[in-house]
Amino acid sequence: MDHLQEIMAGATVIRLSVGPLSTNCYLVQSGRDLMLVDPGLVLNRELIEVVTLVEETKGKLRWIVCTHGHVDHVSGADAILRQFPDAVFAMDPREAAIARDPSASFAMQLRSPFVLQAVPSPLAAGQEIAIGTITYRVATIPGHTAASTVLIASDHAFVGDTLFAGSIGRTSDPVSCELLVAGIRSTLLSLPADTRLFPGHGIPTTVGQELATNPWF
Repeated sequence: MDHLQEIMAGATVIRLSVGPLSTNCYLVQSGRDLMLVDPGLVLNRELIEVVTLVEETKGKLRWIVCTHGHVDHVSGADAILRQFPDAVFAMDPREAAIARDPSASFAMQLRSPFVLQAVPSPLAAGQEIAIGTITYRVATIPGHTAASTVLIASDHAFVGDTLFAGSIGRTSDPVSCELLVAGIRSTLLSLPADTRLFPGHGIPTTVGQELATNPWF
């Protein structure tokens, strides 16, 4: 499984490509605290590699966060929780409902048997997640899903499938598209230009790069 590492202010971010849709799963370390974002694991070898990476840090997995309820972002959550039962599993309740519905989560369409079993702690806009020396602010951007979560720190953000390098997340209708574009503008593109954006698929980007080159903006 391919993985790349970046050093941000107060945190190390490891990007892992997992599952059949090459979802970006992120392992974040600050001090001895760890957070796993979007564990879309499918294969046992992916689970083993994530567990090994966590154990090699000698740190403690404090948080498991899913940005939204689509199967490619949540399919490994139950398995990871079995390995790290003390971690707090968190997602917006509206997204957890999607993850428990095989049609809404696209598990059925992808021929996946996955249905979320764990009951997550609720995430809501304005909440803060602290790991090590940094704090992530939780924000919600509707459009790709009802309540996609983004996690914003001082110099980077995890944006799920809301925004990609040069594009935006898929939407089901024009109203959802308008909501998504407006939410990206107000929540993400208002951040400093050098803010690093870590998306759910593809390569990382920056606010400045998207303002300059993304045709949606």
